[in-house]
Amino acid sequence: MYQQGYQVPQPPQNMGQHKKRSGNPLIKAVAVLVAVGVLVFGAYFLKTHMEVKPFESVYLNNIYIDGIHLGGMTPKEAQTAVFTQLYQRQNSWSLALNYGSHTYYTLTYDTMGIRTDENQVLGLLNQALKYGHSGNTFDRKRDMDMLAQTPFVAYSTQSSMTDDLLDSILSQIAADMYRQPSDAYLVSFNPNQKDPFTIQKETYGQQLNIEAAKETILQYVTSSTSGVLELTPDTLYPSVTEKDVRATVTLLGTGVTPVSEDSIENRTNNIRVALSRYNGLIVESGKSVSFNRLVGERSMQNGFYAADEYVSGNLTTGIGGGVCQASTTVYLAALTSNLEIVDRESHSDVVSYSTFGQDATVYWFNERKIDFVFKNSSDGPIYITAHVEEVRKNRYQCVVKIYGHTLGEGVSYKLDTRTVETIMAPLMAEYYKDDTLLPGEEKLIRKARDGFINETYLQRYENGVLVSETFVSRDTCQARAAQYKVGPAIE
Repeated sequence: MYQQGYQVPQPPQNMGQHKKRSGNPLIKAVAVLVAVGVLVFGAYFLKTHMEVKPFESVYLNNIYIDGIHLGGMTPKEAQTAVFTQLYQRQNSWSLALNYGSHTYYTLTYDTMGIRTDENQVLGLLNQALKYGHSGNTFDRKRDMDMLAQTPFVAYSTQSSMTDDLLDSILSQIAADMYRQPSDAYLVSFNPNQKDPFTIQKETYGQQLNIEAAKETILQYVTSSTSGVLELTPDTLYPSVTEKDVRATVTLLGTGVTPVSEDSIENRTNNIRVALSRYNGLIVESGKSVSFNRLVGERSMQNGFYAADEYVSGNLTTGIGGGVCQASTTVYLAALTSNLEIVDRESHSDVVSYSTFGQDATVYWFNERKIDFVFKNSSDGPIYITAHVEEVRKNRYQCVVKIYGHTLGEGVSYKLDTRTVETIMAPLMAEYYKDDTLLPGEEKLIRKARDGFINETYLQRYENGVLVSETFVSRDTCQARAAQYKVGPAIE
């Protein structure tokens, strides 16, 4: 209830206006911001649009196929560029397979069955074209920025080469290039020649390594490098060389004895006959050689002659005189060849052609026999040459050589004989009646001579240095009393 006379207060006339004015600056600020945003966005959109627009119908930059930059190319231009290079590569590559002056085969992509899948190339072109050609302007700009950081790089692939085809080509070439090696071997043993052995030399073979050649070819294919591949076969080595064969027929030992100037022709011929039975002899490993069995009985029917010979220290005439020099020479050769001596006897007296203790006597008369036997104790066969050689006019020597498996590099054997004991000659002379002399006449037949004992050793040398020695024999040369012939007693 209003009181009388009281007036209701009226709001100031400008109150509403003041409130309205106080909200206008905010609205205006928002409006300004919106306007600025629109302007900025519009400018950014315009800029982006201007960057994208040139690539609306061409490939974006930083797109590569088979190494070709497609940026700025139309789809047709890009296809032409890629396929042109593709065909050039397909038709321009070749690789000649040569050996020496001969070309076996010229490889090309076509002959090797290598093709490029055109549909796969078109697929790569279409895939690359999607960049920058889908979505809105900003999507396309995003593709451009992404390619700037990570370019699109793709290569067309070729169909795999047919291994069977290349393998067939290389197999044919390998068959033509193949050369089988051949081993050296002993052709013949010719004991009367200076070099008694004829040896067929080895030959070297060759073989193409197919896998290695194939690997090299693939390197040319992968790098698309044309050219000439010189095929180099592997060397095939023989199992046995001439040097190997020589090692089985090397000179092991030599026996040499001089033939006395006083040796009559029959005696020298007996030596020749005996040595001829050894000349050219091949003895297998483990086999023994008997002088008496090989040379045979000393008889005229067996080719021997009558000549002087020593029997029990006394000089006498018999068929085959002189053969002991042959057996002695073989003995020396066998010893220095490091072969086993099975049976051997020394003479009872000194002989002119050898050191006492380095001799071997033999004998065959009726049932009484003295033999000389040696054994081939080496690992392989041995070969013997035996001759009476003329040293100078009317001067001869016996030479026996034994060949076989090498004794070792730089190994040789020598004999060393030492007198270890002297035996005094008997003081009492020996007398033999000779009716051809005058009564009471004496004639000296042989002077008294001391005897001695010799020991013989086989010495092993390596490169000229003595490394060991082995006992061979102990031989006794009997002392001899003086011998006289005396005439009949004086009556």
